[in-house]
Amino acid sequence: MYFSELNFKKWIIDKLNELKIIRLTEIQEKTIPLVLKNNSLIISSQTGSGKTYCYLLPILNKLDFSSNKTQALIVLPTKELVRQVNSKINDFKKNNNQIKNISLIEDKQININNLPHIVIGTPLKAKEFLDKYKIKDLRYFVLDEADMLFDLGFTNIIDEIFKKIDSQILIKIACSATLHESLSNKLRKYLKNTKIILNSKSIWVNPNITHNIIYSTNLDDHQGTLLKLINIINPFFGIIFCNTKNEVDELYKILKTQNTDIVKLHKDLSINERKKIFKDISNLKYKYLIATDLASRGLDIKGADVVISYSMPADDTWYIHRTGRAGRNGTIGASYVIYNQKNDNQINRLTKKSIKWNFLLIDKQNRLINKNLKLRVKTKLKFDSATNAEIKKIIRLNSKKVKPGYKKKIKQQINKIKQKKKHEYIERQVKQRLLNNNIRKTKHNKIRK
Repeated sequence: MYFSELNFKKWIIDKLNELKIIRLTEIQEKTIPLVLKNNSLIISSQTGSGKTYCYLLPILNKLDFSSNKTQALIVLPTKELVRQVNSKINDFKKNNNQIKNISLIEDKQININNLPHIVIGTPLKAKEFLDKYKIKDLRYFVLDEADMLFDLGFTNIIDEIFKKIDSQILIKIACSATLHESLSNKLRKYLKNTKIILNSKSIWVNPNITHNIIYSTNLDDHQGTLLKLINIINPFFGIIFCNTKNEVDELYKILKTQNTDIVKLHKDLSINERKKIFKDISNLKYKYLIATDLASRGLDIKGADVVISYSMPADDTWYIHRTGRAGRNGTIGASYVIYNQKNDNQINRLTKKSIKWNFLLIDKQNRLINKNLKLRVKTKLKFDSATNAEIKKIIRLNSKKVKPGYKKKIKQQINKIKQKKKHEYIERQVKQRLLNNNIRKTKHNKIRK
């Protein structure tokens, strides 16, 4: 479907044409007509599928420019995402200067008699705005990156925001790349009588992304492997993800010594520093961004075609959010994971979720060669019925106690039993291995005789 087929105002269509956005994505085709008809929705779709426009375009199309009231409140989990959505509105503002929008992360004065039509902010800033201005008859309320809002612990603040909204005409929208049962239940608390619109595609499979495990002959030299990979590949723009800001700082120092065009991003940087970073990236000043997962959710970094995971995130879905920074809007992207034996189980889990890996070895000539890598599979030790019965007995005898620390004592007793059984299991395995070796030696000696 083409945007020109929808009942959008001319200045919106003109701007979309300027941006070369002609056709609706799958999720946009499913949701935009419903939002235009004033339906409240929970929208779940892959990263990079255009969820922001699912709510933003209908909001822009229905703004009442004769009103001095706030008509839409959009809540996002990070300042970067707030800035990004605000910049998208500013794109359309160039074609219609009647739009009044504000990003709450900027310290701008707000005239109570001439409120902005659209307000965008993080949960705390949105709450402060509602505390101060007592908005009535808000028309649109949006929770974007809803899964991240709850993962980061904003539940109580979102509760307070909803209590402060006084509107009989409210259209509620939540967007998320993932929608599990727990998140669905939380959202239904706020978004009653809403339709859930799911993109039929699995969040785990993006045909535009290739997944690669990178390793070298020295499996423990992760920094060396990363440096070799950077010297081999030639992305338009790449993002290197680390789990902690200390890891970011450490790698940044090393990569800067290699004369790599690189910049770093983590939560300790100031707003002005972050703004400058994204401006420099858009001006093609850098080749790589090294960042924590602050950059993995929702950010649309134009031209990013490579994502490198120096360390793997604890949660499998965060890996998908990382890879979603590349291969956006139908373009092709690649994900590279610097191999670490600690991640074998996680790689196997992601394989079961339909991710197909290329195992690439960096050889002595610094070439990437397809070569299968044997992953270790950590088997979960199953206890026999007698051990399980012993554990249940401990829980039964101690669960009625209410003395301080009784739960901790139960846990310690259970761990002691489990540890004992694990040692017995390992001892049996070692004895069996020694026995097998003796049998092989005996057979070999008989053959020699």
